[in-house]
Amino acid sequence: MILWIIAVLIVLWIVIILTRAALLRTERNKACSMPNFVPLIDIDKKRAVERFVELIRCRTVAPQSDSDKNEDKDFAEFVRFRELLKEFYPLVHENLEYELVDDHSLLYHWVGRNSEKPLLLMAHYDVVPADAAQWSRPPFAGRVEEGAVWGRGTLDTKVTLCGIFEAVEALLSVDFKPDHDIYLAFGHDEEIMGHGAPAIVEVLKKRGIRPEIVLDEGGAIVENIFPGVKKPLAVVGMAEKGVADIEVVLEGSGGHSSTPGRVTPLALISKIILEIEKKPFRAHLPVEVQEMFTILGRHMPFKFRIIFANLWCFKPLLLKMLPLISRELNALCRTTCVFTIAEAGSASNVIPEKVRVLANLRLAAVDPLESALKHLTDHAERVSKKALAGKDPLNLEVRIAHGHNASPSSSTSSSAFRKLTDTVENVFSGTIVTPYIMLGASDSRHYCSISENVLRFSPIQMSREELRSIHGIDERIPVEKFGRVIDFYLNLITRP
Repeated sequence: MILWIIAVLIVLWIVIILTRAALLRTERNKACSMPNFVPLIDIDKKRAVERFVELIRCRTVAPQSDSDKNEDKDFAEFVRFRELLKEFYPLVHENLEYELVDDHSLLYHWVGRNSEKPLLLMAHYDVVPADAAQWSRPPFAGRVEEGAVWGRGTLDTKVTLCGIFEAVEALLSVDFKPDHDIYLAFGHDEEIMGHGAPAIVEVLKKRGIRPEIVLDEGGAIVENIFPGVKKPLAVVGMAEKGVADIEVVLEGSGGHSSTPGRVTPLALISKIILEIEKKPFRAHLPVEVQEMFTILGRHMPFKFRIIFANLWCFKPLLLKMLPLISRELNALCRTTCVFTIAEAGSASNVIPEKVRVLANLRLAAVDPLESALKHLTDHAERVSKKALAGKDPLNLEVRIAHGHNASPSSSTSSSAFRKLTDTVENVFSGTIVTPYIMLGASDSRHYCSISENVLRFSPIQMSREELRSIHGIDERIPVEKFGRVIDFYLNLITRP
């Protein structure tokens, strides 16, 4: 009798699994409910590229340290960039309220028919440094070759800034007035996690501005990322991971290298690093990732739909498999920790008395700062237990150098996400829109205090090579793709 019950339960389980997999394919993505709208406006995209190139030539690399700043020298290129904006986009500066925040960040206000539910579009115009010796073209020459614009900032993120300005300037030329107020916010020190974006948020907060949508850089349009999914994917960051730098410091007696003790700080801290790397943070499946798998499952072969339509059953299996498939999927599923800086002795014949290493963590929402600190501290103390209580004890300190927790998550059921989805599908026909968690940090996290719908998406079709060029070598964007960026912002701004 018991065997019969077990057999019936197994058959029932199989029926449920297969039925859910079959139904997943027929479910309709409810994020596509608004009518398509294509703005009928003609933009001279050749001239737009010429303006884009001139802005790329501005070497807007933010100084790394506040104490080292020389206002006239370090920000001369930032001033030149802003002067070019005024020259290239006169209607924007004549019709929109404009102000400098924190000396160099930009805030524009486009008054619409209604001040409620404003749209806020973001970008930053500072860029990371570039070693010209490694590039095939000079990184700040702004060359147009092989059908692409080459230079630092062509993807991160002068491209979206220029796309926004081109769209707004064109719409102003035909006396377009948006349904709702629109704010444009452009930071000047995002790459160094500076003060520009927080300062803009404080200005908006004091004025009682609560945007219905905040759109910043983030996921892009990619292809061939998931097995069985042939359509391009627009991945929209609904949240971003936190960031922390945690120091591990060991101090003990040094001395001449000819008479070493049984345990030296450098050897012990090496063991600590190995232990922490062997014991990663626990894996989990965030809601955003589960939603992503549900959406992608509709477009996968049946054998994959069996898994993604039944996450309630196969979640433990996925948590074991995903980290093995790719570094990106591993990072989506857990807090990551990597040691990036080590400081010890300065002479070959001297045992260093103090050793310091720095771990960079990207924090999942389930691992706040204090929890992450405890994770590293527990491992470090376990490895160092004997040395800490020995005859010549070493001193161990694990501390947070700086950091912030993961951002709040926006909802895919919001009208903001539906509006973004419809815009993407209108401009990039045949593209699947899916949520995900942004692995890097951006200025957008500061805006979570004034908006529930902070979305992170760059409207660019990026190849793997182009993705690797961000913060890397030979950053560039094909001219045709830049034109689609402008189309995206035209469509989004004019969408009711």
